[in-house]
Amino acid sequence: MSRRAPVLAALTLAVLGLLAGPAQATLPRGDRVESDPDPSWGWELLFEDGFDGPAGTQSPQWHAMTGWNPALQNGVGQLDVSALSQLRSTSGWVLPAGTTVKVSASLLMPDTGTNYAAVWVQHPNALDPREIDVIESYGPLKPAGAQAASHLCYDETLDNGVDECAAAGLAPELLPVTDRFRDGAEPWDGYWEYDAVFTVGGDDVSFSAQDGFGNQAYALRTAPDPRRVPGNLLPFHLRLSNKDVDPQYAVPGGTRLSMLVDWVRVEVRYPPDPRPVPTPPVG
Repeated sequence: MSRRAPVLAALTLAVLGLLAGPAQATLPRGDRVESDPDPSWGWELLFEDGFDGPAGTQSPQWHAMTGWNPALQNGVGQLDVSALSQLRSTSGWVLPAGTTVKVSASLLMPDTGTNYAAVWVQHPNALDPREIDVIESYGPLKPAGAQAASHLCYDETLDNGVDECAAAGLAPELLPVTDRFRDGAEPWDGYWEYDAVFTVGGDDVSFSAQDGFGNQAYALRTAPDPRRVPGNLLPFHLRLSNKDVDPQYAVPGGTRLSMLVDWVRVEVRYPPDPRPVPTPPVG
């Protein structure tokens, strides 16, 4: 859908104001984020992968990070992100300030307590790194369960025993979500949809999830901090990962190490085009 399509141009300023107003409201953390009357209004599809390739093949829209395992499509429309896999989207995006970005994924989490899987957004600026965990799962056996997160920093240095981010005073904001699941709702037993929404140049991230029956499992928002969202100077990328927890934190049990990803999508709402200032007639 083009943002310059005639149907959008025909919308009245009153409707635009009505839709834009609530989306900009500051909500206390953990409060529900009200959606537009029509949630599909205005979104343009920027990226999508439904993992429909042959079994045993890699998706061309992703590549394995150096030193990590690849992830393979299973032939029935999912990507099997097995243990010790780390992928990065081949595409990256630089978007105008004011662009609203929605990153969504439908996935089945691992049910073990020895690994953790995540869908996240990476802003790979060595001087100003940022990370948004759309969802991060430690499985039903660990107290952490599942959480969303916003990092002002990320440490990919392996086995050096130092958390460089915490040492620099840039600890993450972690938002546990397992305690918000309704009774009997188990994201480790079915495909759920997870979303993270942010605005380029904004200062917070909102997270939400729907269970396999379409019920909203949670809706919450980070504390404001302009460093939480990607800037528009370097491209941000998507990441899929499945790592081992440190041995001292491992909990035995579970049968499925893999994260099965049904689809991943990035949608955007661009800011309004600036209207040209009319030139007064001459003479």
